[in-house]
Amino acid sequence: MKVVTMPLFYTNCYLIQTATGWILVDAGTRSQAKSFLRRLGKLGIQPSDIKLIIITHAHFDHVGSLASIKSLCNCPVLAHPLEARLIETGEVVIPPGTNALGKLVSWLGRHNIRSLRFPKTRVEFTTDQELDLTPYGVAAKVVPTPGHTPGSLSVLLEDGQAIVGDLAMSYGLGSNFPIFAEQPEKITASWDLLIKQGASIFYPAHGRKVPVTRLRGIEK
Repeated sequence: MKVVTMPLFYTNCYLIQTATGWILVDAGTRSQAKSFLRRLGKLGIQPSDIKLIIITHAHFDHVGSLASIKSLCNCPVLAHPLEARLIETGEVVIPPGTNALGKLVSWLGRHNIRSLRFPKTRVEFTTDQELDLTPYGVAAKVVPTPGHTPGSLSVLLEDGQAIVGDLAMSYGLGSNFPIFAEQPEKITASWDLLIKQGASIFYPAHGRKVPVTRLRGIEK
């Protein structure tokens, strides 16, 4: 099953190949539409080949270019209801840090809200339960994985590949625990949920892919 990494500035977005086209997971920071088109062109993919955009959560670096990319692709958007409200109102949420670095970056974000704003975008579909993606031509499902945000979603493919947004990170800092989380106590439970359902490798929005055998949480 083909998953293509598409970096849009410092956020890894992902393309999932289906029988009828492609699914895009996340939409990067603001002003990434040209980069998106350029990367699609190198892959030989037309914007109209994107049949669905799934948003893992509504932070600015995942939905900043959603409005422009959605317009280019003319396709629906799927998100958790809690995240859909933020996307449709354009509300910027700065999550608390889980370590010293995260707390510093979170503080900087709270003092620069204006620069992090993004265009409001309509969300056509919402789910707060597992959702089968076979109607879109791929053996995969959307799985609610709270922790980074209450409404975070992951996409789990039948072959074990899991696109997890910010549920995990891979910066070589000695831990894959996200440096920001609204519900940090739920992170490892969501990891375990995906693993029990067959996940073998995590594709995070920040950093390199992580085999689940190498996942490390908070150091005790």
